[in-house]
Amino acid sequence: MEAARMQPQAATRRDHGGLLEEISRSVVRLHKEHIGQGPTKARTYIGEDVVVCVLQGGFSKAERTLLERGRTGAVIDQRQALDEALRQPLIDTIERLIERRVVGLTSAVEPDGELSTEVFLLEPARSARGAASRLLIDAVGVGTVA
Repeated sequence: MEAARMQPQAATRRDHGGLLEEISRSVVRLHKEHIGQGPTKARTYIGEDVVVCVLQGGFSKAERTLLERGRTGAVIDQRQALDEALRQPLIDTIERLIERRVVGLTSAVEPDGELSTEVFLLEPARSARGAASRLLIDAVGVGTVA
């Protein structure tokens, strides 16, 4: 009987892991489609009303040249402009995958380490869950995304 109760949880975890991986792959795919180069690693975290994608790598040779010459501000400005251009496709993708409305999106770039983040704030879920679930964050990473 104990094993029967554990199987649905294990299946749910796998399904949830699949969702996290699909989000990571979709965000990377959008970057590749619209920017021409995408992150080489991605990790997605989901909390109760938030989805966070942490992206690493994928800076262009031109961006690296600017960074080497101390032009960090130019790289940040360009990345912010690209983030704004990707805003709606990213929101549409998350809403489709999560099946919840995105009410906010914040993007950031940290040139040191070629890191960027996409933080999606979701419309609150209709069913109230316990406070403990608010603290639960899951993650699945995708390395060297094709």
